[in-house]
Amino acid sequence: MSAEVKTRALLLQSYPFRERSRVLRLHTEAEGTLSALLLGAKGSTWPIGSLLTMRLRIRPQRELQRVAEIDWDYPYQRFYNDPLRYPYLLLAIEWLSRCLGAPDPTLFAWVREQLIALDQKEDIAQSLQIFLAALLTRLGGALPKEPLTWPSLEAAYRIIFTDWQPLRTFSLLNTLSLPTYEP
Repeated sequence: MSAEVKTRALLLQSYPFRERSRVLRLHTEAEGTLSALLLGAKGSTWPIGSLLTMRLRIRPQRELQRVAEIDWDYPYQRFYNDPLRYPYLLLAIEWLSRCLGAPDPTLFAWVREQLIALDQKEDIAQSLQIFLAALLTRLGGALPKEPLTWPSLEAAYRIIFTDWQPLRTFSLLNTLSLPTYEP
């Protein structure tokens, strides 16, 4: 038996499915991380990292849920319009996709607010590091004792997520400077 759930969601990944549909990998406020089928979506592709509101048809025994309705929750003002900022959103989403799983409405609301704030920050690299460091402590991890660098931050996450793999998005940022943040 299916239940209909209205929830906010963060789009983690999107894949084409057949001719006109898409499979969305989402982290939702109500159900946690799941995959959902968006039928007839050829003309409506949502960018990775989108903050959405949706109605989902949830069938607990199925791996792929159904999207009944989808719309913007918050359209970013700068991430999608600035080609130098978008890779940082992709890095944030890849990072989040590795550590968000179970439903936690409080954590979801905090992550959502942080992404909206990041969209407006001038120093995006430093702000993203601060956000991911704060997320680490919310997930029960400890900040590195050495200066906060991208490698030290990843190493700290690797302690609580033992299956952590190197992030692929860093290759997009090779042409951008990734400064060290020292609190």
